[in-house]
Amino acid sequence: MFIEIADLEDKPLHIMNVYREGELPFRNEHAVLEEPVAVDFTVTHDELDLRLGGFVETSIRYTCARCLKQLSRRLSTSFDLLYLPQPGGRGPDDEIELRYDDMDVGFYDGVRLDVDLMVLEQIELAIPMRFICREDCRGLCHQCGADLNERTCGCLREEPDMRLGVLREFRRKMES
Repeated sequence: MFIEIADLEDKPLHIMNVYREGELPFRNEHAVLEEPVAVDFTVTHDELDLRLGGFVETSIRYTCARCLKQLSRRLSTSFDLLYLPQPGGRGPDDEIELRYDDMDVGFYDGVRLDVDLMVLEQIELAIPMRFICREDCRGLCHQCGADLNERTCGCLREEPDMRLGVLREFRRKMES
């Protein structure tokens, strides 16, 4: 979906949309969108400067990075964004040197704004870098693979001294 800047009126534009499954190209190796993505926001503008404020809601299914369980989590995030036209003479793939003050500003081509990319960006910013089912998740035993949240295993918990890894590898090679 695109917002054509030339079509904007002086009054705010209210947009509500629900992206059905597969409409957004969401790609994350650890998570998938579990239900449609609802977006509700208002666009105001001053000439070509756009301000978007609203929220995105959906649910994601993810794999815990520690215990590998599949879980679902509700995702709801609000946003207040400022989009400015690209500085003159630059293409969409050209790099722009940003000052610290520019870090909360997005840029667009000055003709139309891609709402789908904005929604994807908000989803990516709202999900954690590493999915964990709960803070005290103990994960899996690195030897037998037992889920340590459900039971303890009889594996030796002694952590080897990593500095001796080279000698351990040398010994394995000598024995084989």
